[in-house]
Amino acid sequence: MKIAIVIPTFNEKDTLPNLIDKLVLEIKKIAEKFMIIIMDDASPDGTGKIAENLNKKYENITVVHRSSKMGIGAAYKEGFRIALDRFDPDLVVQMDADLSHDPAEIPGMIEKIQGCDYAIASRHLPSSSILGWGLQRKLIHSFAGTAARLCARIDIKDPTSGFRIFRKNVLKKVNFSEIRSEGFAFQVELLCYLKKLGLRGIEIPTKFVNRKEGKSKMDLDEALQFMKMCWRLLVNRI
Repeated sequence: MKIAIVIPTFNEKDTLPNLIDKLVLEIKKIAEKFMIIIMDDASPDGTGKIAENLNKKYENITVVHRSSKMGIGAAYKEGFRIALDRFDPDLVVQMDADLSHDPAEIPGMIEKIQGCDYAIASRHLPSSSILGWGLQRKLIHSFAGTAARLCARIDIKDPTSGFRIFRKNVLKKVNFSEIRSEGFAFQVELLCYLKKLGLRGIEIPTKFVNRKEGKSKMDLDEALQFMKMCWRLLVNRI
C-alpha cells in the first residue's frame, strides 16, 4: 500500500517535529511506501526550514515553500495535486500539524474505509471526545457545523473536521479549480462537491486534543469566508 499525507503548516515549529516522528512510526506499520507533503505558507517562525531538516532525517518528506499565507484550502488543493502527480498513492491522508490529530488513529481509519470513498475522523460521534475546549468554543463549532450541513445539504456530522482519508480515484475526480474556498471553508465545500459526484464517506470516532503549542489560525477573515461559503451554497440550492 502507498500512502501520501498532506499537512499544511503556518508557524508550527513547536509541533511539527513531534508530529512527524509519531506519523512515521505509525505509517511504517501499514504502508510499503509513503510520502509526507508539507505545505508551508512562508512561516516566519522557520517551520519550513525545520521541515527540510526532518526530510534529511526521514528522506521521504516533500516540502513546498509557498510565497505567503495563502490559506489551508489552497494548501490542500496544491498538496493533493502533488500527491497524485508525483507519488500516485492508493490513499491520501489530510491532517493538521498542531498535534490535535493522533497519527495512531490512521490505521483504524484505513481499515474502516473499506467499501467507502473517503473517511472522516468525526468529533460528533457518541464514542468521540474533545479535550481542551471550553463551552464557548464548543458552541461556536456546533453552530458552524450545523450551518454548513444545512446550507450544503450534507449528512456528515462533522463537516469541518480536517482529519480525513481519501481513495486516490476520489481525488482524481475532483476539479479543484471549481472549489472556490481557499481557507477553512474548503473542508465543507469539498464534501459538497463529493456528494454531487455521488461519492460516499464514513465518519469514524476520534479523540481530538486542542493544541497546546502555538496559536489557532482561525480568525475573523476565516470566519467571514466561511459564512460567505455557506451563503453561496445555500443560494445555489434554492
